[in-house]
Amino acid sequence: MRRMTAAIGAAVALAGLVTAAGPAAAGQSTTGQSTAGASTAGTSAACKPALTVLGALPGTEAAWPKEGVRALGRGTLSVGSSRGKPVYWTGTTVHRVPLPDSRVDGVLVGVNQSGLMVGWYTPYGTTSQVGFTYRAGDAAVTELPGAPRWGQELHVNDAGRVASGAYGDTSIRVYSGGAVERTLTLPEELGTDTHVYTVGGINSRGDVVATVNKVQPDTGGRVEFSYPVVWPGDGGPARVLPQAGTGANDSWVTGVSDDGTVVGSDWYGPGYQWTAWVWAAPYGTPGSSPGRLSTHPSAGFEGISPTTRTAVGSARFHPEDGGADQAVLWPGSGPVLALPRLAAGKTAEAVAVSDDDRAGGSAVNASGKNRAVVWKCASRQAYLPG
Repeated sequence: MRRMTAAIGAAVALAGLVTAAGPAAAGQSTTGQSTAGASTAGTSAACKPALTVLGALPGTEAAWPKEGVRALGRGTLSVGSSRGKPVYWTGTTVHRVPLPDSRVDGVLVGVNQSGLMVGWYTPYGTTSQVGFTYRAGDAAVTELPGAPRWGQELHVNDAGRVASGAYGDTSIRVYSGGAVERTLTLPEELGTDTHVYTVGGINSRGDVVATVNKVQPDTGGRVEFSYPVVWPGDGGPARVLPQAGTGANDSWVTGVSDDGTVVGSDWYGPGYQWTAWVWAAPYGTPGSSPGRLSTHPSAGFEGISPTTRTAVGSARFHPEDGGADQAVLWPGSGPVLALPRLAAGKTAEAVAVSDDDRAGGSAVNASGKNRAVVWKCASRQAYLPG
């Protein structure tokens, strides 16, 4: 199984408002494509669609964590990484998170509506990651309990609960007030030889979603199947979501809305063939796909808004085939739509979306440099490629 999380690239310092390299105004793109099917939920009549490039820290590019927005907070707050360091932005202004050692790398991966941020950093000279929380103005980050682990993923909800898990873990931890509140065990129905692959999200009622891998017998650990799993916030047992029945047993989950709608991707054929996927509560069916862009063979969702159920992600080519990936938005019905690029023929990726119709991620400019970006009034910029 190939990991579908969008790769976010490095950038040079720049702040300002940039005209989108797609729809020039609501309903019309620079290539003449309409914005058919785009929703305006969560927007106002005065909203002006724009692709905003965010500021960057001084210095040179970092291979990883790369430049980009990873989550969106209230107002103009966004969080992510710049020059391989955890940062947050107010508008286009970048702010560095204070770490215990200036040489360490890290990233902010989540933020809630009260401004509580979560992320990880890698202590200098190691490959393990330390999870932490942070609020703007704090003199230092607050480390979460537990030993440093490689492959950590963290998500925070508006109640301040943090879901944390790392690749290879046999459970997921939910923190409240800096202490472990719940330990989520893996589904018994999957049997033995299972482990956490990624943690996809936590919603306002405490539902946690993750991808769990099961090692197939007699393969020496070389073959693993992936299963989407939900742990209800009410403390009920883990539930394996029904899959599409392709026989592949590979599904990837990346987000959950407040009403329990789960998004991700599902493997539908040999090679790098993924399609965006949606599971609706109460999960009585294997879910469904709104499809892919006609311009790309593969697609996956990377996030969903809390209440408007707008999903974003990327349409992709196989890495060996070349071609520029395309940020996508799905307004909850109709087809998957494209979001504008920063430059024609250059990659753009969306990983976060908010109820007020902002989307965040990264985009490559005409010079080949990655930028952290926010699509303002994103649904009004979304269009169906011709």
